[in-house]
Amino acid sequence: MQTWDVVVVGAGVCGLTVAQNLQERGRSVLLLDKGSRPGGRLSSRPLDGRLLNPSVDTVRSHDPEVTQEIMHRTGARFTPVTEGRADGAFDQPAGDIAKRWAAGTTLRSTFVTHLVVQESGLIHVVPHGSGAPFAGRAVVLTAPVPQSVKILRGSGLLVAPELHEVTYDKRAVLLCVVDGGAQGDLPGHLVGRSTPDGVIEAVRVRHRDDAGQLWLEVFASPQWTEATWEADATFARAALLFELIRLLPGAPVVDSELKRWRYANAVESVPDATFSRRADQPGIFVAGDGFGRLHGHPSGVSRAVRSGLDVARALT
Repeated sequence: MQTWDVVVVGAGVCGLTVAQNLQERGRSVLLLDKGSRPGGRLSSRPLDGRLLNPSVDTVRSHDPEVTQEIMHRTGARFTPVTEGRADGAFDQPAGDIAKRWAAGTTLRSTFVTHLVVQESGLIHVVPHGSGAPFAGRAVVLTAPVPQSVKILRGSGLLVAPELHEVTYDKRAVLLCVVDGGAQGDLPGHLVGRSTPDGVIEAVRVRHRDDAGQLWLEVFASPQWTEATWEADATFARAALLFELIRLLPGAPVVDSELKRWRYANAVESVPDATFSRRADQPGIFVAGDGFGRLHGHPSGVSRAVRSGLDVARALT
């Protein structure tokens, strides 16, 4: 069995930041992710024959080191807005940005269920409950904090009390393809548009092909998302489609898929730390966008990068 210096669970923004910085310092790093593509929220998703990029377009940062890291890894362009704050825009779709960020890393697609700390101090990362483990001298859990807590609990390991306080917004998002060929000005009218009754908060156009088909990202409002979270997904999707049709009379929907983002954005974080590492578990780290003061790093991407940079520093 190969032993890695560090096994990183989760190939989102934080995991990619940890892996790239540790590799540049000569460490061997294995990235594990349950998805088929890197990037977490930056990853692409197939819909009607096209990879859709339902993710962030811009990043807000108050942290010069975070800004520099994002620019270095992704080619994003940051523009100063006010003193101490900059907004950045990606120059490619998020899925392509994630591939660029992951370039050169060792990434394997698998679902991690628990950890086993060996008497030697090595940590075995176990996939699928009983699969062949991956061995690391240290492990960094970068999934949304509630998921990392479940991995720790399932491993019989102590969980820092502050991790139980981290909570996230839920958000229902409808990805759909609309035949907008007869409505040439449709994209400009749609961006940011909402329904009067507050069901749909905003609509973003993600792609338009030569035939006039539009790939849309439809955000349900937080209130509607919460009220329908336990409802049958088929009926929830139908309800959002009916609301969208009200916005787009005469434009037929070709394909659609409902996504329920359980961890859309952290609303309660661990404010006084950028990662967690208990003295009785010094080889196991919990990191990600659930750490850091929300007003200090208003973007989940910037919090995740800050956390990743600090974990990489602690491991070298």
